[in-house]
Amino acid sequence: MLLGQGNRAGRRDRPIRTGRRDRPIIQLPSVALRVAIMVGIAVVLFGIILFRLWFLQILSGSEFIAQANDHRLHSLKIVAARGSIVDRRGEVIVENRPGLAVGIRLMDVPAGELDAEVVQLGRVLGTRPAKLRDEIMGHLRPSWPPVTPDNPPMTWANIVRQDIVGLDLAIVKEDVDKRVVSYILEHTQAFPGVVIQKNYLRSYRHGTLAAHVLGHVGEISADQLKQKHFKGYSGGDVVGIEGLEWTYDRWLRGRDGVAKIEVDAHGRPTQSDPVPGGRSPQPGDTLVTTIDAKVQAKAEEALRYAIDLAHSGGLYKAAGGAALVLDVKTGEVIAMASFPTFDPNVWVGGISTKDDKKLADPHANRPLFNRAIQEQKAVGSTFKVVDAIAGLEEGAISPYTSFFCNGSFKVPIASDNTVWHCWLPGGHGNMSLVPAITQSCDVYFYNVGYLFYQRKGTELEDWAVRLGMGKPTGIDVPGEEAGRVPTPAWRRSYFESEVDKIWTPGNSVNLAIGQGDLEATPLQLAVTYAAIANGGYIVQPHVGKKIVDPQGKMVRDLQAAKPRKVDISRSTLDVVRRGLYEAANSATGTSSAVFAGYPVQVAGKTGTAEVFGSDDYAWYASYAPANDPKYAVVVMVEQGGHGGSVAAPATRLIYDALFKVKSEKTTGAVRSD
Repeated sequence: MLLGQGNRAGRRDRPIRTGRRDRPIIQLPSVALRVAIMVGIAVVLFGIILFRLWFLQILSGSEFIAQANDHRLHSLKIVAARGSIVDRRGEVIVENRPGLAVGIRLMDVPAGELDAEVVQLGRVLGTRPAKLRDEIMGHLRPSWPPVTPDNPPMTWANIVRQDIVGLDLAIVKEDVDKRVVSYILEHTQAFPGVVIQKNYLRSYRHGTLAAHVLGHVGEISADQLKQKHFKGYSGGDVVGIEGLEWTYDRWLRGRDGVAKIEVDAHGRPTQSDPVPGGRSPQPGDTLVTTIDAKVQAKAEEALRYAIDLAHSGGLYKAAGGAALVLDVKTGEVIAMASFPTFDPNVWVGGISTKDDKKLADPHANRPLFNRAIQEQKAVGSTFKVVDAIAGLEEGAISPYTSFFCNGSFKVPIASDNTVWHCWLPGGHGNMSLVPAITQSCDVYFYNVGYLFYQRKGTELEDWAVRLGMGKPTGIDVPGEEAGRVPTPAWRRSYFESEVDKIWTPGNSVNLAIGQGDLEATPLQLAVTYAAIANGGYIVQPHVGKKIVDPQGKMVRDLQAAKPRKVDISRSTLDVVRRGLYEAANSATGTSSAVFAGYPVQVAGKTGTAEVFGSDDYAWYASYAPANDPKYAVVVMVEQGGHGGSVAAPATRLIYDALFKVKSEKTTGAVRSD
């Protein structure tokens, strides 16, 4: 028995065999090892947890605090002061003035009382309640959330119930009279949520001066928010509308500030006063322009004088026109006038229905239409310089080529009896090129046009394009039209009738005197004459000169692209310049009655353009001084008659301002081209 027990005790010290005898024996780990493994796993887990806590609290703590604040704080916009616009000498032509606006902060209006308050406020402001409702809804619309089961659609009833509360101040009327403001402040309890806000209002110091160049400002529209030009803008922003206010809006508008207001978990404000944080608004930069305010004022006066001259000659339909002054070397626009005009101040604080209807009235003759860059019409005899350049450069004529003018012209191969007449019924006799430019002999240039037709090409048309016609000049004022230089290819694509598609000798003859299907803007014609004056360089007109910050430091230089050189021989330019000089200074010149004996020698060409359905348009294109050109000046008067008797005298007034000449007003020739 004892022996058997001893054997059993010895077997307990051996490894326990489990399973089959042909399998290895499992050696169980000791208790200490198992405890060590468990402790190691626990340490790793605790390390991961501690690292995660450290990452969240230390490394990412500020980020989560910011996110929490984003949910706790709401940003309110503080509008920045818009930058000024000044002329080339630093004279302010657009600035800001202090104003008072009335707005409603919807979160401060007791639920259900908004509608009654709008009615009462409308009586005080002299504004229809419906208009105030539209202003509030227009303010909320850009930020109204998409319609979902939790977000109701935008209706006035939902706004009154405060289903969604707007936190920003909804401006319902700007530029409010101080007496009205005083009444509201005295009756604050009757207008909960109504706030009087000091703001900046645009001030166009000189009224209508350069209105088409400057443009105006207004609240951004839904369509504008989709445009690339206004990328990054938001609803309620006040932006430039037309003109330089539009082109340079990003610099002029400055950077809006931000105020923070505390809200609860549902986005409702817990208090109306701002909390610390946000940023201060930064005022906009100043736009320095190439405009000379004094010359601009004289150009506008000159247009009115030209229209008076037309009326005195019995042309009572004359009611509009344009004038341009370019620096012939740089393309800087010294003046750009269009008549009739408007006062940009009518948009300040929101344009009234009365003013809006007045501007749209057909009898007002489209005052918003910028005739300097948008009026596309035949330019008449001012185009003859293009004929001369094309003819000389292509070898179609020489300076000594002569044609006889008996007052009329008939195409030699014409099958009909169409006759083109010269402006001088009795004719000019035998003419070479310089006298033909001087006296504006139509018959001479009819012959030139027919020569180009016989050459079966587009040489004349090509030269018109090279000299700046038929395409936009690239000016930095929006709305420019391209004009049109007709060609056989254009005619085939434009007309439907097979007969109308044919380019006839008459088309070339008409083009040669700036008539027919040719269309150009006053600005394009000014670029052409600047090229003749500066030696064959096509300048890019521009009005923006530079951007400076409020301290006067340069932000951006706005100089235009380098002028494009057109390959014109010096001899060709000399011949054309001589003709233009004689036209303004010799006894037989079409504008000598205006400029012969003028203290500054002018070179220029008259034009009387036939426009279908209208009386003749009066044109005058010129540059001065003739021997050292600095400025090109173009004047156009709608239905003004002859260029020599209407447009040229107006041009002289502009040169008076450019060269500081004191001279009397002239009436020009009674009968001229």
